[in-house]
Amino acid sequence: MIRLDQIPNLLTISRIIAAPIWILAFYYNFYLLCILIIIYTAATDFLDGWLARKIDKTSIIGESLDPIADKIFLVTVLISYVSDNRANFILVSLIIIREIIVSSLREILSKYDKSSILKVTYLAKIKTCFQFFTILTIGFIPLSNSLTIEIQFYGKILLYITTFITIFTGYKYVMNSIIEIKKF
Repeated sequence: MIRLDQIPNLLTISRIIAAPIWILAFYYNFYLLCILIIIYTAATDFLDGWLARKIDKTSIIGESLDPIADKIFLVTVLISYVSDNRANFILVSLIIIREIIVSSLREILSKYDKSSILKVTYLAKIKTCFQFFTILTIGFIPLSNSLTIEIQFYGKILLYITTFITIFTGYKYVMNSIIEIKKF
C-alpha cells in the first residue's frame, strides 16, 4: 500500500514516465492527449512539492528528482515542437543548453557539498511556470483551425519570454557558481 509520505516522489517519478508517453501521443497525433499530459505534469510539479512541504516530508531524492523530471519532460516536448516547426530551433536550443549547464553546475557543486548554492529560486519557479504555460499554449496549435494564427503568435511571444527568463535565471546560477567555485 502506498503511504502518504511516498506520494510526492511518486508524482515526480510519474512526470518522468510522462515523457515517453508524450512522445507516443505526439507521434500518433493524439494532440488532445498531449495537452492533458502537459496539464498533468504542470499540476503534479506543483503538487509534489506542496504536498511534501505540507506533510513535512521533503527529501533529498525529491529535491533532486523534481528539477530532473521537469527538464526531461520540457526538453522532450520542446524537441517535439521543433520537429514539426511549432517552436524555433535556436530558442529551444538556448533553453536546453541552459538546463544542461545548470544541471552540470549542480553536479559539480554537489561534489564539494555546495549544491545548496543552486537551490531553486522564486524566479526559477516563475521560469518553470512560463515554460509549462508556453508548451501548453503551443500545444493548442493543431487543435484549433480558426485560431491557429493567433495561437502561433502568442506561442512565439511566450517562447521568447520563456527563453529570456530561462537564460536570465541560468546566468544568475552561473554567476553564483563561479563565486563559489573560486573558493575551492
